[in-house]
Amino acid sequence: MEASNEELASRMLQGLLQVCQESETGLRCAAGRCQKQGLKDFLAAEALQRSVYIAELELELRKLSCGTSRKPEPAKLPGWDELRRLQPLACDDGTVLLLCEQGQKATLEHYLKILQTDLPVAALQLVERQHAQQMEAYDRLCQVHQLRQGEGKPGWDHSRDETALLSPGREYKR
Repeated sequence: MEASNEELASRMLQGLLQVCQESETGLRCAAGRCQKQGLKDFLAAEALQRSVYIAELELELRKLSCGTSRKPEPAKLPGWDELRRLQPLACDDGTVLLLCEQGQKATLEHYLKILQTDLPVAALQLVERQHAQQMEAYDRLCQVHQLRQGEGKPGWDHSRDETALLSPGREYKR
C-alpha cells in the first residue's frame, strides 16, 4: 500500500524536527562550553530560536493529524555530534564556533532536501521561512567566527567583540 501525501509530509517534517532538536541541543552544549559570556549569550539565543522552530514543526505535524508520537533518536549531524563528545576542557571558543558552523551547515542541507520534496502548501511555507532564518543564523555564526579569528592580529579593533552580532541583520566589515 502506497503512503499518502500527508504521511510522506509527516515523515519529512518528523525528520526535520529531529534535525532541529539536534541543533538546539548542540547550540546549548556549545553555549555551555564557551568561555566568553558574549558567545554564551549568543549561542543560547540561537538555541532558543531552534526551540521555536521545534514548536512550529510540532504544530504543523498536529495539523497533518500525525503528531509526534515517538521520541526521535538524535540525528548525529556533523558538528553537533562532535560538540557533545568534545571534552569541555579540551576546546576553546574557536573550536566550539567551528563545530557550530559545521552543525549549522548540516542542518541547512537537511532543510534543502526537504524543500525539494512535495510538501503541502502550509508546511512548505513554514520550511521555507525556517530555512531562510537558518541561513541568516549560519551567516551570523560565520561572522562571529571570523571576528574571533581576527582577535590578536595587527589592526584588530578590540572595542568590537562577538556580542555586537547578537542583532540579526547587522553586518560588520573588517
